[in-house]
Amino acid sequence: MMESIAQEATARAWAALGETAREAGMTAFFDELWGWRIGAYRIPDPELAQKMDRDWGKWAGIVAKYRRDVNDYWFHVYKPQAGDGIVDIGAGRGEDVLVFSEAVGPEGHVWALEPHPVSFLALRKLCEWNGLRNVTVRQVACIERTETLQIETMPVWESNYVRSGAPSATSATVEGRPFDALSREMGIGPISFLKLNIEGAERQALPGCREVLGRTRSVCVAAHDFRADRGEAETFRTLGFVKSFLHEAGFALTTRDEDKRYYVPYHVHGVRS
Repeated sequence: MMESIAQEATARAWAALGETAREAGMTAFFDELWGWRIGAYRIPDPELAQKMDRDWGKWAGIVAKYRRDVNDYWFHVYKPQAGDGIVDIGAGRGEDVLVFSEAVGPEGHVWALEPHPVSFLALRKLCEWNGLRNVTVRQVACIERTETLQIETMPVWESNYVRSGAPSATSATVEGRPFDALSREMGIGPISFLKLNIEGAERQALPGCREVLGRTRSVCVAAHDFRADRGEAETFRTLGFVKSFLHEAGFALTTRDEDKRYYVPYHVHGVRS
C-alpha cells in the first residue's frame, strides 16, 4: 500500500514537471511519515496520501522557497554568522530549521521547539533525514508557567494554535513549560537570535522568556493581530503587547509597516540596544 502511494505521487509529480522532476530526482517515500527526496534533501509531507492534487512546481522548489522565506522574514535585521546559536520557538515542520542549521554551520547550534504531534514528527524526521547534527528538538509549548495545554489542529497546519481548557475533537494534549526553565535544562547559553512564531500565544509565552531574553542579541516575534482582524478570537491581538514587552527587555525595535503582505508588518524585530 505505501509503495503504491509513493509510486502514484512520484508519477504525478513527474508527469506535471517532466525534466524538472527527473533532474531533481523527486521521489516520494514513507519513513514514519510521508516525505520527498528532492535533490540532496529529504522534506516531510505528512498529508501526501490525502492530497495528491497539488502545486507540484512549488514542491520541486521547496528548499529554495525555505531559503527565500527565512532570509525575508527572519534574517531581515539579524544576519547569521557561523557559530551562532539560534532558538526557534514554534518551529513547525522544520522549514526554517533547515536554513538556520545551514546558516550557523557545524560550529553553531539550533534549538527547535514545537508542540503539535504531527508537526513535531515532521520536524524530527527532517533533522534525521538531512543529518542536521547541530539541531536539538523538543516537543513542548512555551508558556509562562508549567501546565497542560491543548493544541488545535487547523485545516491549514501553519495556523495550529495552543490554548488552555478542555480537549476537543480536533485538539491534542501538550506539555507547556516556561522557556527560561527549558533553557536551563537544555544547557542553552548566549543566544544570537530567537524566533518566536506561535500563532497568538505570545502574551502567554514571553513572560516565561524574561531570563533568556537578557542573554539574547537579536529577536523576532511574529504577532498575529490579523487573525483577530478577520474574525478569530481577540486573544490573537498581541502586537502592542509584544512591542512593549521587547522594548522593556532592552531591544531596539524594527517593523515593516509599509509591507503590503498582511502578516509581515506584524513581525517585530529587536536588537539589543
